[in-house]
Amino acid sequence: GSWDIWLVKTDSNGNEEWNKTFGTDNENDYGYQIINTNDNSYVIVGEAGNAPNDQDVVLIKVDSDGNEIWTKYYGGGFIDIGQSVYQTSDNGFVITGFTYSGSSFSVALFKTDSDGNEQWSKTYGGSDDDRAYSVQQTSDGGDIITGHTASFGSGNRDVWLIKTDNEGNEEWNQTFDGDSDDYGHSVQQTNDGNYIIAGSKGQDIWLIKTDQNGDII
Repeated sequence: GSWDIWLVKTDSNGNEEWNKTFGTDNENDYGYQIINTNDNSYVIVGEAGNAPNDQDVVLIKVDSDGNEIWTKYYGGGFIDIGQSVYQTSDNGFVITGFTYSGSSFSVALFKTDSDGNEQWSKTYGGSDDDRAYSVQQTSDGGDIITGHTASFGSGNRDVWLIKTDNEGNEEWNQTFDGDSDDYGHSVQQTNDGNYIIAGSKGQDIWLIKTDQNGDII
């Protein structure tokens, strides 16, 4: 009856084989990314309105038929939203998104074990609107995160790139200003050890390549 997370499995031609929903009757729940795990299951990251702390990051693990194995919640502020997840070399998970504690949004990063139990969490940002939409593991075992920041840079929303170590401690960050509201939506480390960001610059697609320190190439 309310918005639910929807999982649809298709064959190689896009024909539906099955679908599953996750959520409650009275709250809105959203799924933003799904990945295949090392044990041939799936995890879905998103936000849950039926969570213990009002609106929390949700991570749902399901088997290959879409049956729920476990569901975990993360956060503690008023609003916590998960946007991106990857599986780590120890079979745990790293999640990024953003959190709102009552004054502004901050970038959030969570690390879990293989059962989804939280091991640590970090936040990054200032006094204005800061959000993350994509995280990937880097070759040194740390994380690269992209999103946008209004706390730093030009004062508009700028593309934001954050590099952390393997415990979520920030090593450096860079902002990229396109003279409008600009957003970083996806980030990858390239084969040469640099980084590539796909985002938007005003109404245009923006593709940015940086070196290992986040300086524009």
